[in-house]
Amino acid sequence: MLGQKETSEGKQKITTRTIILIGLILLIILNFNKFLDLIKYLYNIISPLLIGAGIAFVLNIIVTRYERLYFPNSKNKLIIKTRRFVSILLSILTVILATYFFLNILIPQIIVFVQLATTELPVIYENSVQWIMGHVEKYPIIGERLSEIDISGEAALNRLLELLNKWAFGSVSFIGIIFNKIVEIALAIVFSFYILFDKTILQKNYQKLTNAYLSKEKREKLQSVLLTTEKTFSSFFLGQFKEAIILGVLCTIGMLIFHFPYATTIGSVVGLTALIPMIGAYLGAGVGFLLIFMVDAIQALLFLLFIVILQQIESNFIYPKVVGDTIGLPGIWVFAAIIVGGAFLGIMGILLGVPMAATIYKLIDKSINKNTK
Repeated sequence: MLGQKETSEGKQKITTRTIILIGLILLIILNFNKFLDLIKYLYNIISPLLIGAGIAFVLNIIVTRYERLYFPNSKNKLIIKTRRFVSILLSILTVILATYFFLNILIPQIIVFVQLATTELPVIYENSVQWIMGHVEKYPIIGERLSEIDISGEAALNRLLELLNKWAFGSVSFIGIIFNKIVEIALAIVFSFYILFDKTILQKNYQKLTNAYLSKEKREKLQSVLLTTEKTFSSFFLGQFKEAIILGVLCTIGMLIFHFPYATTIGSVVGLTALIPMIGAYLGAGVGFLLIFMVDAIQALLFLLFIVILQQIESNFIYPKVVGDTIGLPGIWVFAAIIVGGAFLGIMGILLGVPMAATIYKLIDKSINKNTK
C-alpha cells in the first residue's frame, strides 16, 4: 500500500509539472512579442556580465596553454603560486599585442575604403543611371521611375548612409551608441579579470553546489554537457581565427600575384569577415568587388572568379585541416544558426550562434545514439 501511495504521489507530481510546463509554453506563444521584448530587456541589463564571461572564456583558452608552458613539472612553491597570475598576465599582453597588430593593419585599410567609397561610388551611380537611361527604349516605365527619383550620386550616397544609420542605430545617436559600448566593454573586461583570477574559487563553489543539490548521475550528465560545450566553443574560436588569418593572407598574396588593385585592403576585409562561417568570406568579396569595379569592371569579374576558386581550395583542403570536425554541424544548420543568432544579438549572435547550435546538435546526437543502443 505504501509503495502504491508513493507511486501515485510521484505520478501526481509529474502531471502537475507537465501541466505547468504546457501552461508556460502556451503563455509564451500567446505573448511571444512581449516575451522577446522581455528577453532583450534582460539581455541589455546583463550583457556586460555575459560579454565578460565570454572574454574570460576566450582568454582562459590562452591562459591554459601558458600554464602548460610555465614550468609545468616544477615543485617550487613560488612557481606554483604565481603560475596562474603570470599566465593571465601573459595572455592579456598577447591579446593586446595581437589587437594592436591587427588594428594597425586594418584601420588604415578601412580609411582607404571609406575614402574610395565616398569619391567613387557617386560616380559609379551616376554612370549607371546614364547607361540605363540610354537603354530604356524597351522599358519606358523604368525611365519614368528614374526621372522621378532624379538625385545625384552624392545625394544617393548620403541617403544610403542615412538608411544604414537608422538600421544600425535607430533613433539613438552614433556618439551615444559608441559611448555606451565603450562603457559596456570596459565593465565586461573588468568582470572577465575577476572570473579569471577567481577561477579556482568558482570551481570549488560549483562543486559544492552540485554536490549539495544534484545526484551523482545528474552531476555526471551536467559535467558531460559542460565539457562538450567547452570543447566545441574553444575549438570553434581557435579554428575559425586561424582559418580567417590563413584566408586573408592567401587572398592578399593571390591578389598581388594577379595584380588586382587594393590587395592589402581587400585581403584584410576578407580575413576579417571570414570569422563568420560560410558566408563571411563572400561578404568580404562583395566589398572587394565594389572597390575593384570602381577601377576596372573586367578585373572585378576576374576577382570574383579568383575568390570562388580560393574559397573552394580553402573549404576542401585548408578548413578540414585547421578546423576539422570540431564543429560537427551540417551546413544547413550553420546557415540557420547564423540567421537566428544575427536576428537576436547582431554580430555577437552570429559569432556565438554556430558553436551554440553545434553544442546542442552534439548533445542531441549523443542522446540519440545512447538511446538507440
